[in-house]
Amino acid sequence: MSGTMSVEEAVAVVGRCFDALAKQDVEALCENYTEDYILELPYFKPDEPMVVEGRENVRAYLQAFIPVQQMNLVFTHYHWIPEEQLLIGEYTSTGKFTDNDEPYSNRYVGYWYVRDGKVCRLREYYNPQAPRASAVG
Repeated sequence: MSGTMSVEEAVAVVGRCFDALAKQDVEALCENYTEDYILELPYFKPDEPMVVEGRENVRAYLQAFIPVQQMNLVFTHYHWIPEEQLLIGEYTSTGKFTDNDEPYSNRYVGYWYVRDGKVCRLREYYNPQAPRASAVG
């Protein structure tokens, strides 16, 4: 696949990312990223956004993160901007923390930029107060 993608192709590649995340499969997840992939999490911590550049650096981050939390992501709405090869998605997660089975859920808005059948950039916004209710107090 080369050049522009259709909305169906973009939704499919993001769906493969969602599926790999649900299976906690870092390798399958990273197969859907371009070599120059950029992960941006503007609400990672208060006043401390996170940007990870390059598929291998993202792989290292995911290898630490994915074993801690099992989650399923589901689109609730999306909008395709073909000129930018950008899928703007609203989605939800349900799951649990793996160390104590504590439930986890959140809502997201993701800007998924795609190129040549893969994701080349994700800017994801989520509620930073939702993770780990047990860590508060």
